[in-house]
Amino acid sequence: MSASSRPLENPQQPRTTGVHRAPVHAHPTARWVRCLQPRPDATLRLILLPHAGGGSGFFRMWPALLPDSIEPWAVQYPGRERRAAEPLPARLVDVVADATAELHPLLDRPTGFFGHSMGATIAYEIVHRLATEHPTAFRQVAHLFVSARQAPHHPRRGMIHTLPDDEFAEVLRRHGGTQDAVLDDPEMWELFQPILRNDYRMAETHRPTPTTPPLPVDITALTGDDDPSVHSPAAARWSDAGDGEFTHRRWPGGHFYLVPYAAEVAATVARLLRDSAERGASAAT
Repeated sequence: MSASSRPLENPQQPRTTGVHRAPVHAHPTARWVRCLQPRPDATLRLILLPHAGGGSGFFRMWPALLPDSIEPWAVQYPGRERRAAEPLPARLVDVVADATAELHPLLDRPTGFFGHSMGATIAYEIVHRLATEHPTAFRQVAHLFVSARQAPHHPRRGMIHTLPDDEFAEVLRRHGGTQDAVLDDPEMWELFQPILRNDYRMAETHRPTPTTPPLPVDITALTGDDDPSVHSPAAARWSDAGDGEFTHRRWPGGHFYLVPYAAEVAATVARLLRDSAERGASAAT
């Protein structure tokens, strides 16, 4: 993608606060997943997984950006949004196990997983768990999209979660995904800082599942050209994690490149998911 591509008019939306008031449709019994817009006639599903400190509302614009053939769902983490009263998760592996338990019955049609930053790690681990524990459901996994994340066998051992508050806030400001209102308001910071710090701790201390043997699934890595936390070679090594088609898509911007380019990112995801599903259907006949 060239740097001349035009972003959406308002590059500041959506930003992370952990709480989003835009109405979305929720599955009546779901805790870990919510349907952002029910589409009974959709032939495909897309599961969206937010970043550290993020919630399912981060993807509230996506239903309008995806074709009607794709039903969008989002994973909602404990300790925020409608799960604000629940304790924060202790380990990323627990998030993966609990989310997988609720997700696997949904895989009754070709499904893609799109995870951003920490969400990419969770998406990868969920797909791995589906492959080993729910093989019937795994056969419906058509594509894994990993955004703004280095490959699991190319880990970055960070200690951001241990930084003092002022340094921690500065890292978040540089990444660009947290509203200034949260970082600059003491009451807001007191509310959201534990969520952000806990998510960073989980991500930074997680030991990823090995990429051997590779997953039999198509994988696309998506990155921003100016993201200091994910360099292109580290993202390109996602090709080792799967033995299906691999694609690396790059956009102008930093860690949250997908905010101003939401329409283009969603269109790319929709096209690649459809292509993977069609290849899978052809291989099955």
